[in-house]
Amino acid sequence: MSAGATPTAALPGPVTRRTAWLAVAAALVALGAWILVVRAGLAADDDPGIPPVEVLVGAVFFGWPHALAAATAVVATACAAVGVDAPARLLAFATSGRRGRRDEWGAAMRAELASITASPRERLRFAAGCSLTALRRGWGRSPWIVAAACAPLFAALTVALSRASLHGSRTGSLWAVIYGPPQITLLIVGFVAAWAERSMRTGLEHAVAALAGILIGVLAAAIPEGALWAREAGVFLLDGDAPSTPLTAAGGALDALKATTLSWGLPHWLPWPVLGAAAGAWLRGRARAVT
Repeated sequence: MSAGATPTAALPGPVTRRTAWLAVAAALVALGAWILVVRAGLAADDDPGIPPVEVLVGAVFFGWPHALAAATAVVATACAAVGVDAPARLLAFATSGRRGRRDEWGAAMRAELASITASPRERLRFAAGCSLTALRRGWGRSPWIVAAACAPLFAALTVALSRASLHGSRTGSLWAVIYGPPQITLLIVGFVAAWAERSMRTGLEHAVAALAGILIGVLAAAIPEGALWAREAGVFLLDGDAPSTPLTAAGGALDALKATTLSWGLPHWLPWPVLGAAAGAWLRGRARAVT
């Protein structure tokens, strides 16, 4: 750090009218994307007349978490990225929400950037390098512990529900695994971590790690279970439906993979780390303001 440079904290910026409009635009873009997805899904059923109301209702039903998360991300980014120019805003965003030594390091880097006034290019190079370091090294151990706990938990849940349904009604079990438990888990993990550390960033780091663990755990169990369902019952693991042609083990495994990563799993999990972390940080801030 340069002599005379004083570490400065990155204070959250206000929510301006421009930020609010950008948040609304982000939410509408997310809903628009879901309108296209729902319309494409209904068109795949060879329905000649698709009621627009049905498309809109489906988009709102499935897409409201994505719209809310998109708007929340815009507001959180605008509040964190405060500075006199683009390099200062970039560094403020990358170093905001830290605690302890990481926060002190971020304050020192922001002060160092403030002392660089000769070259805008040098300011940008310094801010980019520090931002990459902050994003790469600032996670700590606890998010990885969360991921390591979520992976076997959801693998065991996937296998248990699969075998129970396979030896019972055979109505499919993957749907019950990928739609509900992951969203609740991500919301709780993000909320608790953000509340405990008074930081949305901390909540996001833990919830994203949990999402990675959930995805790995479900995939590790669902792919072989999908193949087993194809061999034993000739139906899909997702919902117990039978295809028009005989289902092979490879086909059952591939359907489980696609259901988890492309259609019903991962796309529906993505908003919940943002929502949980934002809720935890916001409510903790409100609680502190009241007390």
